[in-house]
Order: sequence, then structure tokens, then C-alpha cells
Amino acid sequence: MDQIQNEKNNLYNRLRSIENDLSEASRAITDAESKVASVDAAMGALPSRLSSIRGRGYAAMGHLDKTIELLTKKWADASPMVKQSLANSLQPITPQINNLRSDASRLRNEIDMSQISTAQSHASRLAIDASTIKSRTVSEASRVTAPVAEVMSSLGAVDRDLKIGETTLGLFSQAGFPMKQEESPVLAIGGKNMGPEKVEGTLYFTNQRFVFEGKKEVVLEKKLFIVTKKRIDKVVMVEQPIGALSEILKGRVGLIAGIGVYVKFRPETGLPDAVYDVKGWEADVITRFYTYIIGGEADRDIATTKGLSPSQAPTIKVTRCPYCGAPQSQEIYKGQTTIKCEYCGSQIPLT
Repeated sequence: MDQIQNEKNNLYNRLRSIENDLSEASRAITDAESKVASVDAAMGALPSRLSSIRGRGYAAMGHLDKTIELLTKKWADASPMVKQSLANSLQPITPQINNLRSDASRLRNEIDMSQISTAQSHASRLAIDASTIKSRTVSEASRVTAPVAEVMSSLGAVDRDLKIGETTLGLFSQAGFPMKQEESPVLAIGGKNMGPEKVEGTLYFTNQRFVFEGKKEVVLEKKLFIVTKKRIDKVVMVEQPIGALSEILKGRVGLIAGIGVYVKFRPETGLPDAVYDVKGWEADVITRFYTYIIGGEADRDIATTKGLSPSQAPTIKVTRCPYCGAPQSQEIYKGQTTIKCEYCGSQIPLT
């Protein structure tokens, strides 16, 4: 009796291995179908997503226009072949897998009924068939989806940047401060100022300014020391020309807070470093976009997207005070809109 039970246990183990092979084969087909459908849907949405953010005033990240154009063409050329291979080479394997699953079900009945000899012979043939179809399916799925994998790699980067643009526009639409003339949104990310008050808010970057707008709770009514009515006000806590920043560094901002960014200002501004708690990947985005803005690439992209020639793009030219005629020697930061005359104290608009 023990011997029969041991043989049945061995057969059940072989059956599980057979069923696992068939499941892997089936999963390879499902995964391939899912990848093709997912890329097809995502690629179809790219042009409209780009058109949406451009239409709402997001002119930065000029690479998106050309990248999406090239990627859309690449997928348009590759997708018919991919879908044909999926339909002709991979999907027809599904009925074969189902037939082998039926055989596996019969094998289970033979084991249950202690038909040991028949089950052993059946298991040997079925194990070979299941292993063969698994190898064939996995290999075919890899071949069929190879062009998809190439597109998915580029698609991931484009989708990430589109999401940044979409999120940025959403946060700018909620900002409590007005945009200035010739100013264009580039990046907005939620974060917490790690100063004494630990204020939640949003870090805003335009091609001209850095702004941190905090959310402060204002108590409107108390009863017996209990707050019964309050409101949340938006308060601009930091507003500086982008050129007044000397650097932005990613780093640890606290034991609990973890990773964030250190915004450092030029010494002549007299401002202390500002520390903000953001997610680790957001810190990378902030440092990337600060370099993009301060290096002038954002301005070039914005001018191109808006259809401006370099000569039409905003420039700053100040040599003398228009009020007292004194020459100006002070440094002008990128994004600065006015300076104070060193001699008469007048505010000089930078145009």
C-alpha cells in the first residue's frame, strides 16, 4: 500500500510540473498579447496628450514633439508585422495548450484511480509534450515581441515626461500667484519646506523664476480652545529669479523625511539654503530641470515651440539707468525682471 502511495505521489509531482509548463506557455501568449495591446493604446494616445499640454500652454521639453513623431512612425511601421506574427504564429498555439490541459486532467483521473502503469506511460509522453510546447511558445513570444520591447523602452521615457508636463500644468492652474509676461511653466512638484514650520506646498519652476508656495492653516473660529472653523491659505514663501539660485542638490533632508533637495542661493542674495522634502525620483527630476532651465535650453525650446525666432525671444539689455543715466555694473540674474539703480535707487524694468 505504501509503495502505491509513493508512486502516486511521484506521479502527482510530475503532473504539477506538466501543469506548470502549460501555465508558463499560456502566460507567454497572454503577456505578448497584453504588451502589444498596451503599446498600441499608449502609442495611439501620445499625439493627443502632447497636443493637450501644448494647447494649455506648456511649451517646454521641445524634444517631445520630434520624439513622438518618430516613435509614432516607428510603431506604425512595426505594428502590422507584430500583430500578424501574433495572430499567425503565437495565438494558434492556445488550442494545443488546451488539448494538453485536457490530457493532464485525464492523467489526474488515472492517478486518482491508482492506474499506476497507465498513468506512468501517459505522464512520460505528456511531460515531453508540455516541455516542448513551453519552450516553443516562450521562444516564439520573445521573437514576436522583440520590436515591442524596443518601442516600450522609448515609450516609457516619453510617457514619464508627458506626465511631468501634465502634472506641472495641473499644479500651475492651482497656483495663487500670477505668471509674468514672457514667463512659461517648466516644472511643478509638491514638497515640504523643512524649515522650523515644516510647511507643505509646491515648488514651481518657470523659465524665469523659482517659487515655493506654501499652504498655511488659518484659524477662523475656536470654541473652548477647539478649532471649529479654519481655512487653508496659499502663501508665497520664496520667490526668486532662477539666476539667483547657485545650485540645487539632491540629498538626505532628515531621518524621517529621507531624500529631498537643497536649494542654494547666491551669496549676494543673503538668503539661506532652502531644504525641501520630496520623493527620491522627484529630486532627480528637479535637479534635471534646474540644469535644463539655467543652461538656457528651456528658453530655446519654449521659443521654438511658440514659433519665435531667436531674435524674437525675450532678451535682457540694460546698460544705463533711464532715470539718472548712470551706467549699471551689477549682475543680472536669469529671469530677473527689474533691478535697482545703484545711484538713484529707481526700479529699472528689464526689457
